[in-house]
Amino acid sequence: MSVTPHSADSVADPVLPFPSRLGLLLWFVLQWVLIPVEFVAKLVWLLLVIFGDGHEDDLMRLLNAPARFISPGKLALRLSRSPSKHEASLDREFARLAGEIERQQFGWRTTIHHFVTLAPMPDGGRLKGVALHPREFRGTPVSVLTRLAHKHHLALDVPTDLRRGVSLRPTHRKIL
Repeated sequence: MSVTPHSADSVADPVLPFPSRLGLLLWFVLQWVLIPVEFVAKLVWLLLVIFGDGHEDDLMRLLNAPARFISPGKLALRLSRSPSKHEASLDREFARLAGEIERQQFGWRTTIHHFVTLAPMPDGGRLKGVALHPREFRGTPVSVLTRLAHKHHLALDVPTDLRRGVSLRPTHRKIL
């Protein structure tokens, strides 16, 4: 089974290609220097903005650097390029996110690695959902993402350009 479709089905089931292994290894080595430097630079910039004319949303920009951190386990997963391993990892992540989305309470891991958004509901209301960065699902076809989302009672919103990421939102409003 090929991960990147080359036939007419590629339009029906889009997939972002895996990043290069050399690029992943290079980032894994350089991240130990670049992420702390970027974090300190953004912290200094934020302090200047806050004491000047800042906005509280600027604080979230500090989390952009740690969100790109690749742990040794994530590196091994991304280097493997095994569709079954990627699907199992996404299944665990969707299960975790489904619980947080259902409770509408998001932990530090979610706020750092994903983007919490307000998602429109079919009844006209709005609940919080989660936007996934493309680095989280590279190499996984949209049909697999949709199946995993439905398995965990989530709706998957896919833009026309997958490089913009995808969004998970609740499928229904919980009646309290």
